[in-house]
Amino acid sequence: MTDVLPEVPVKEADPATRDIYERIMAATGVGSPALIYRHFAVYPGMLGWVWDIVGSPLESGYAAGHALNAVAATPVVPLPAVGTDEMRTDGVDLDAHRTIDAMLATYNRMNPVNLSLITAIRDLIADGSSPDTAPAPLPSVAVPPPATALKLPAPLDLDAMRDDAHRTVLELSAAIPSPGAQVIPTLYRHLAIWPDFLARIAPGLTDAMQRGEVEARMRDLNTAMQPLIDSVTHEARVGHPPPPPIDDAAAMIETLNAFLYTIPQLVIVGTALRAAIPVCKD
Repeated sequence: MTDVLPEVPVKEADPATRDIYERIMAATGVGSPALIYRHFAVYPGMLGWVWDIVGSPLESGYAAGHALNAVAATPVVPLPAVGTDEMRTDGVDLDAHRTIDAMLATYNRMNPVNLSLITAIRDLIADGSSPDTAPAPLPSVAVPPPATALKLPAPLDLDAMRDDAHRTVLELSAAIPSPGAQVIPTLYRHLAIWPDFLARIAPGLTDAMQRGEVEARMRDLNTAMQPLIDSVTHEARVGHPPPPPIDDAAAMIETLNAFLYTIPQLVIVGTALRAAIPVCKD
């Protein structure tokens, strides 16, 4: 069994942790807080420290507006198209199709935002709150509407997946650098709810990763995101946050570096899937 990154699941969270989880889920529209936040919760006080820094740009929609503009400027990786009839063959009925649409909408909003916020956290842990040069002000941006009002189901745990879906999730996750334990993106755990559909789309994703096309678009995205990352990091430093409540900062930085490969990869994967899968039409 592959060791996976430790986390505090939503159902096991204490009241203070659960409150932050609920606020993250409300701001992102996702039925589970992103794995990195669940991992922060393993360390006493760490999730609260993170929330004090990222809560405002997350809940205000400021980060989302700029992040989605950066995504729109990034070319989409082409994947083999999947038709509605194929989805129905794979067990994706009308309700499930609506859920997958909502899932892609929420992940494709949440992941770009998390790229800016988690980069700021990594930089603060690495460099502290030492002053930096203020970046050029970002232009004003409209706050995007919520991705969806549909509540998403909980993602599957690895041991609850069908065996072939379990293998596929691990294979897709293997492209992510390991910080000592395998990072399993929550998007793949969600898609494993429909194992035959996951089996259909996985080969195209794997091929695009192996061709280097996903990494090329990740570089484009990171470049487009840099002004927002600089702004969020600077605003965090201006607040002079205390040192993070962790004993091994180097280990946390290694973990965050893995996530800062994972998150842009998932932005590219999410936008590619959105382009390859038809939008549900009632």
